Amino acid sequence: MKRILIVLLLVVGSCTTAFAQNKKNTKTAEISIPAYCCKGLNATIENTLAYERGVVEWTLHQDKKSVTVVYKEGKTTPEKIEKALAANGVRTANEKPNPRAIEKLPKCCQPAARGEASCGKM
Repeated sequence: MKRILIVLLLVVGSCTTAFAQNKKNTKTAEISIPAYCCKGLNATIENTLAYERGVVEWTLHQDKKSVTVVYKEGKTTPEKIEKALAANGVRTANEKPNPRAIEKLPKCCQPAARGEASCGKM
């Protein structure tokens, strides 16, 4: 019984240490998405961030037209994250979207991504 308890404590201790190290090298960045128009763009933003190397978590702020991203400092930068969003058709404050990727966005979001007009749903 003592051996099981000791093994259990070692496993819990090592998991706690690994988790603490994982959060140590993270930073937070607020990325402005001025062309955010409606919930139709959420899936594109979330899929982009989910597959972007170094991104740990994110929170989309629809009312502020921005996303708060927590990322690993040595793996990525806010500039790389903005470029990844732009490559998938999302216009950010510093990057213009890829024209081919805009065509894959929902129809209501395409004019806003091009910078032509606001969202078709508003």
